[in-house]
Amino acid sequence: MSDNRVKTLEGRVALITGASSGIGRAAAIELARRGAKVIASARRGAEIEALVAEITNAGFEATAVVADVNVEESVIELVAKTISIYSRVDIAFNNAGTEGAFSPFVEQTNETYDTIFNANVRGVFWSMKHEAKAMLAQGGGTIINNASMGGVIGFANAGLYIASKHAVLGLTKTAAIELFKQGVRVNAINPGIIDTPFQDRIWPSSDAKYAFAATTVPGRVGTPEEVATVVAFLASDDASFISGHGLLIDGGYSIA
Repeated sequence: MSDNRVKTLEGRVALITGASSGIGRAAAIELARRGAKVIASARRGAEIEALVAEITNAGFEATAVVADVNVEESVIELVAKTISIYSRVDIAFNNAGTEGAFSPFVEQTNETYDTIFNANVRGVFWSMKHEAKAMLAQGGGTIINNASMGGVIGFANAGLYIASKHAVLGLTKTAAIELFKQGVRVNAINPGIIDTPFQDRIWPSSDAKYAFAATTVPGRVGTPEEVATVVAFLASDDASFISGHGLLIDGGYSIA
């Protein structure tokens, strides 16, 4: 982990949920490299402790906090812990979520609905709500939600997951309307097929994933690091007039 990034986030405090792997992990590293003090959060303590060790060993600042976005009290405690450690929360990247179970539409179940919507919608709502309260109290901040390209397109066998990501964009747009004049920007990222453990779970094999990606407009999967740099941009003052936007990071997949 080199120290060659411009310090666009110097001195800011960044809270990242779902930081134990994939996009969340890459974002924690990227934001730390750009000068942010990172709270890396997830349910899996060992993974975020290892991530924080990697970040701090490279000379940057981070703290691991175990939390579960499926439980509102856990979200409240996470925001409070962030403030108790670093006095504020300037950036929140709400990345935690689940794919649930992919299956034909008529086979989707109430259990899958609850699993997906609890994490992807209610968990994001709780996170946004309590992060926004903290940001309003301190005079500003920026919230970034992981909505997936599934927030703007459909995908066979993923009806409930797709619906949840459309909902995340709805939350993003509404909060942006209400909060911009009060100093809080709210945006979303919409990643396409990215080489993460999430993608590995929804494809029958890595070969199948890569073969499908090869047939799409970009012709390949994206990397978590490519997504993380976009998160860093939206978190920075370079994006000071961007709010209520869902930024596609899909190599053109969704325009075909």
